[in-house]
Amino acid sequence: MIEREALVRVYSDVLGVKGTKGRLVRVAAEGFYEITVESGGKNYTGLLPISSTVLLAWDPVAEFGTFEVER
Repeated sequence: MIEREALVRVYSDVLGVKGTKGRLVRVAAEGFYEITVESGGKNYTGLLPISSTVLLAWDPVAEFGTFEVER
């Protein structure tokens, strides 16, 4: 789960960004993410629609152990 104020990778066609470093400020019930991103050495806050934005945690998740599935 990505917590508030976590560093994230932002993928958004609206902004034209792919994997840009950002910080999740909040997730609004109205259907958007509030994100802060750096551009040109300055921080900008934007509202991105959840429907067309992907957020990934900045740090990778530790590997899970392997397991077998009975069929």
